[in-house]
Order: sequence, then C-alpha cells, then structure tokens
Amino acid sequence: MIGLTGGIASGKSMVTKRLRELGAVVFDADEVAREVMADPSALKKVRRAFGKGVFRDDGTLDRKKLAAVVFASEEKIKKLERITHPAIAKALKQRASEAEAAGSIAFVDAALLIESGFNRVCGEVWLVTAPLKTRILRAMARDGMTRDEAMARISKQMSDEKKAGYASVVIDNSGSLEELYLKVDAEYEKVKNKAIKAETAGAYGEE
Repeated sequence: MIGLTGGIASGKSMVTKRLRELGAVVFDADEVAREVMADPSALKKVRRAFGKGVFRDDGTLDRKKLAAVVFASEEKIKKLERITHPAIAKALKQRASEAEAAGSIAFVDAALLIESGFNRVCGEVWLVTAPLKTRILRAMARDGMTRDEAMARISKQMSDEKKAGYASVVIDNSGSLEELYLKVDAEYEKVKNKAIKAETAGAYGEE
C-alpha cells in the first residue's frame, strides 16, 4: 500500500483522481475512519473513555459533541487516537491486501498520513507539493478563503519540508494539470513495473 498525502491546496485530490483513472484503488482514510467509528467495539471503547454525553439518545455517536470534548486537550486527543488509530490501520491493511490480491495497486489518501502515523503501514509515501504562494491562491479561489485564512490553515499543518523527509516520491504540482498528470503517470508506471517484477520473481521462487 502506498500512502498519498499533501497539504491544503497542494493538488492531492487531482492526483487521487488521476490514479483512479489509471486503475489504482485509492482508499480515503477519512471514510475508513468513519466506518471504523461505527463499529460496536469502537463505540464501546469511546463510551467508556468519554462517557455517554458524546452519544445521542438513540445510541449513535454525536461526532460534534465528541470533537468538542476531545479537542479541548491534547491528552484527550491522544486518548481517542489510541482507540481509533490501530483499528483504522488494521482496516486499511486488510483492504489493501484484498485489492493487491485482486491485482490492483492500492493507495491510501490521507492529509494527516504522517501526523497520524499511518505512513508506518505503507510501503512508501507519495507527497504532493506546491509553492506556498500557489497554494494560497488556490485555497482562496477554491474555498473562498481570505489570504489570512489560507495562511492560517497552512501554518497549522506540518510543513512540506518535514513531510518530504518521510516521502519516497515528491510530486511537484506547481505547473499545469497536464504536467501534473504526466508526473503521476510516470511514477505510477514505475510502481506497476516494480509490482510486475516482484510477481515474476515470486512465480519463479526468486529471493
């Protein structure tokens, strides 16, 4: 499984779109997390850790109330992560194994891939980057943010420089969409070729 990450307005969603067009299976870490949090065993742990006040009367999790409680302190954030992260990582690995067994190349799309530690369950990490000025302008145009709002959002995220230290592949998205797709295509072809070589070696019993 390959981890795909990038900061706000870096162009990660366009890379995800292109990978799917090329035939890759791309899991959204946020979607997997929502499914994990609907599991009865996870809900039981959340109730035990944070109380019944974060649940609705019908027994379903109230995510807004949970967020209000959790984000009040770093300690509570860590407590929730200890409940959710192992389950999410397990689910991602299982889905990736199923996809790869079917002959597909699996990616996980996660904005907080490195911060959450999910990069540790990935064979490699792809980082999508773009110059700060470009990201600010994109965020302003796409999300209707002011320059200050865009800067504030970007400043709260891990810098591209730090993320690059974890990345196997860095995709620079400072140019046109066509240029981005050419870069993605080239990197994906490398991954496909490695997978073919590994499968061939396995078929012939090579070490």
